[in-house]
Parts: sequence; structure tokens; C-alpha cells
Amino acid sequence: FPSHDMSPGKYYVDYISVFNNIEKLLSRYFIGLLIQASVISFIVSVSLYFLGVQNFLLIGILVGIINVIPYLGQVIAVFVALFLGVASNVDIINSSELLVFLLSISGIVIITQTLDSFVFQPLIFSKSVKAHPLEIFLMVFVGGTIGGAFGMFLAIPVYTIVKVTYKGFYGV
Repeated sequence: FPSHDMSPGKYYVDYISVFNNIEKLLSRYFIGLLIQASVISFIVSVSLYFLGVQNFLLIGILVGIINVIPYLGQVIAVFVALFLGVASNVDIINSSELLVFLLSISGIVIITQTLDSFVFQPLIFSKSVKAHPLEIFLMVFVGGTIGGAFGMFLAIPVYTIVKVTYKGFYGV
């Protein structure tokens, strides 16, 4: 019989190290998602408060949570904010201020989402998964091209796993 080495193998330590790094970075990524949702919720809530919208906190929290969904989340968040804004302020429905009210809510959400897309996301996720903001942008773009919204959502975790695995075994 050929002898088989029953030791864990010369790459065992590398496997353990890679898996630990992947776990750590993916945990940081999901904490980054929580931070992103919290920042969006805070900005939208405070802005709606100053606009005088009732239930501003509920609307802000929902916008922050929904905004995490790539592409569709941003569109859905605007409609949720508009619907809840009007539903919470029914006295404005027959008012001449309705259009200004709707445009104000839309503007707040859209401006916040734009800040998120171009400032918050690249900074938060580049720090959480230790990648350059341009890397993050490109991976989300590639993920969207390949798999649409689902691909965008998976882009950063998949990239993180591939990058850590490659660095762990090839030391690059």
C-alpha cells in the first residue's frame, strides 16, 4: 500500500488563515451595511423632521433599510417615503402645498441616496473589506453587469472571498 500522510497537510495553516480572514472581512462588510443603513436613516429622518413630516423616524429607518437593496431599493425607498409621508400628513392631500411636499421628500431621499452611492458606500465598504473605493465601485459595476441587482448585492462579498483566498495562498 502506498503510504498516505495523515497530517492535515502543508496548506492546513493557510486554509485556517484564509477562512479566518474571510470570516473577519465578511463580518466587517455586514457591519458596514448596518452603518450605511444607519447613516441613511439618520440623514433622512433629520431632514424629514425639519420638513415637518410626521413619522419622520419610521420613514427614515425604512428608507435606510430598503436602500441597502441595489438599484431597486433606491427606487422603492423613494416611493415608500412618498407614500408614508402623505399617509402620515393627510391634511396636505387637498392642499396647494402637496406638490412642494412631494418634491421635498423626493429631493431629500434622492440627494441622500446620491451621497450614499458616491461617498458613503465607497468609504464604508473600502474600509470594511480593506479595498480601494475604486475596487468596490468596479466590483459592484461588474456584479451588476453579470447578475443585475442580485449580482451587485453579492459582488463585494464574492470579491472579498476571492481576494482573501488568492492572497492567502499566493501571497500577493
